[in-house]
Amino acid sequence: MARVIAVASVKGGVGKTTTVSNLATVMQRLGYKVLAIDANITGATLGLHLGTSSRNILTIHDVLKGNIALKEAIYKHSLGFHVLLGGIYLNDLANVELSGFKEKIKEIRGDYDLILIDCAAGLNEEALSVINSSDELLLITTPDLPSVADVYKLIEYSENNWIPVSGVVVNKENNGKYKDITINDVEEILGKKVLEIIPKENEVEDSVNLKKPVVNIYPNSKSSKSFERLAYSLVGKEMPKEESMIEKILGLFRKQ
Repeated sequence: MARVIAVASVKGGVGKTTTVSNLATVMQRLGYKVLAIDANITGATLGLHLGTSSRNILTIHDVLKGNIALKEAIYKHSLGFHVLLGGIYLNDLANVELSGFKEKIKEIRGDYDLILIDCAAGLNEEALSVINSSDELLLITTPDLPSVADVYKLIEYSENNWIPVSGVVVNKENNGKYKDITINDVEEILGKKVLEIIPKENEVEDSVNLKKPVVNIYPNSKSSKSFERLAYSLVGKEMPKEESMIEKILGLFRKQ
């Protein structure tokens, strides 16, 4: 039975979609059967991050309109995990019924180990339909007070509705420059553990423009290592330690 994890924030632009695409990639490599869902109904962009166009394919919008079964809109991505994308056109939004989202997720829980849901920003009906359908929340923030304050609203909602919070991810950390608050401040304000800090890097921006997860095209970047550690943490595994340069050289001699 799949763990359903909603990747959520109240503030937009903090990196939810980037987090979903990279976690799905790493978790699939670890041997898990993963489904990534774009449930940002009014602002679907997961397909753009993954280089998969929603043109001429079935989407979550078709599912929520009652036109097709959910399984009909699921596709296997070239990176190995499955995706349920959202439509990107204005007419996709017409006659979408959000109230049945939870029941539809139940239909496929037995098919996967992990279901990662890219949630819409905010605490409106669109976001809450996803949050209330999930087993747990992974909360994304940037290292500034407005973003952290918005995340606190989600924590209050989760506690009032008995929805566990896996932890917090601080995204776009800029080596302490122009940072309003420290990681210790984030944990103290939210009362939740910061699972990982994702640095702000050009490689992440490049990966979005190239429509591929950063862990796929820049595997040695700091951000890729952060996403890997986050994935390992979420599945309860210890990430293998990297060999130092000296260890690598000694290993070459041992093979000779």
